[in-house]
Amino acid sequence: MACIGQGLSEIAARHPERIAIENEQGSLTYSAFHHAIQLLQRKLSRLLEGKGGKVGFLLPNDACWLEMFMAISLNGGIAIPFDSKWPKEQLRRVVQDCEPDLIVYDEAYFARVEAAEVSQVISIQELDSLPEAEEGSPVLHDQDPFYIGYTSGTTGDPKGFIRHHASWADCFPLSRDVFALSETDRILCPGPLVHSHFLYAALQSLHIGATLHLCSTFEKEKVWELLQHKGITVMYIVPTMFEALHTLSSQPVRTSLHTLISSGAKWAPSSKQEATRVFPHAAIYEFFGASELSFVSFRHVNDQAIPEGAIGHMFPKVEVGILSDTGEGVPQGEVGTLYVKSPWVFDGYLNRPEETANVFAGDWVTVGDLALRNEEGHVILKGRKQNMIISGGLNIYPEEVEQAISQHAAVNEVAVCGVADEYWGEMVVAFVICHHECQLNEADIEGELAKRLPTYKWPKEWIEVDAFPYTQSGKIARVQLGTLRGGII
Repeated sequence: MACIGQGLSEIAARHPERIAIENEQGSLTYSAFHHAIQLLQRKLSRLLEGKGGKVGFLLPNDACWLEMFMAISLNGGIAIPFDSKWPKEQLRRVVQDCEPDLIVYDEAYFARVEAAEVSQVISIQELDSLPEAEEGSPVLHDQDPFYIGYTSGTTGDPKGFIRHHASWADCFPLSRDVFALSETDRILCPGPLVHSHFLYAALQSLHIGATLHLCSTFEKEKVWELLQHKGITVMYIVPTMFEALHTLSSQPVRTSLHTLISSGAKWAPSSKQEATRVFPHAAIYEFFGASELSFVSFRHVNDQAIPEGAIGHMFPKVEVGILSDTGEGVPQGEVGTLYVKSPWVFDGYLNRPEETANVFAGDWVTVGDLALRNEEGHVILKGRKQNMIISGGLNIYPEEVEQAISQHAAVNEVAVCGVADEYWGEMVVAFVICHHECQLNEADIEGELAKRLPTYKWPKEWIEVDAFPYTQSGKIARVQLGTLRGGII
């Protein structure tokens, strides 16, 4: 059993001059990275009188962010990253929820944290000038919590999820093998580290001794430049990032990229096929998981043996079950709630015992995904229980409708939701972004839907839009779709 950061000293000793992190500001060797973490550990110990404690931080998306995270974890503390995009009021609510013992912030964010009701608040600049405590060796336990992250909140306020060391540290070597990663890789994480998808990728890169490339913000031109000139071999993305990159080039490109890994949101089949065309020499994966579940399954996007909508191969040590509302297994072909059992699941939600109890059933955990098992044994996702639409007394899964609509050549992106209706109870509404120089033709799309869906699942209202509101993790913010329909949803 492993803990976060424990192998870093060995990597720094074996490869002191290897580049650990590279970004716009320059590069940092493993030796320098390890030394910076040790220095921060001693300064944090002085402030917190030796105890690990809960430490919230609001820092730029660079090497200092990861130094802080690792120092907190190696001190036996719990790291609580704050999102720089949160409005001031949301940050205040999160601070009230997690009650950190200390907040560390960059002076650029002073206006965000000045009203925080915490006993200790210090800027990273002030922290740098503090004297160090004597070097100590905190005792770490693999089942101790090291991280409280906050979900991106597609349908409401973010919730704090708690993770223990082994749930990630023991997972690193397995995901390394699944995606054929090595210490010689140059791994690009172009997204925010506050998003667990990119944080996991960054920490894994550092735990296997690879070189990690970070971006302060996602800018498609800069990411494209890195792919072309920095020898990037592995890139982690969310689907909207590929859509942005795709606008720069629709032609196949020659890069060092051998692996592209996507998660965080559903990836439209047409977009996946474009990715295989743009990066013809890369193995392209999407994996199914969640902040609460970590890795569940993975699939190669060109694996013709796995039908669209299926979650693919189970990640090592993961079991899945599909249960009815009464907790019994459902027959083949029948939709039920997808439950996961693995060493990688989270410990529960912070300060939300009822919600934690609702997602756990013994050792099994669910985030409300609905699925069925088909005749070939593939697990097919149908949607999220919280998104389900009941129209005319019939259950409709918006993700299934979105998948069918996205098959049409004119459709770039689509979101489907239910709207209160006097006659139907809920009416299916589709919001569509069309490809450049294409227009929304409802009759034409419905002709395609006739091949895939019964008519009761068809949208009764179509709305063409220019853009969707997104969460930090790249998912469509369904709770905000009402703004695209005149505020009525």
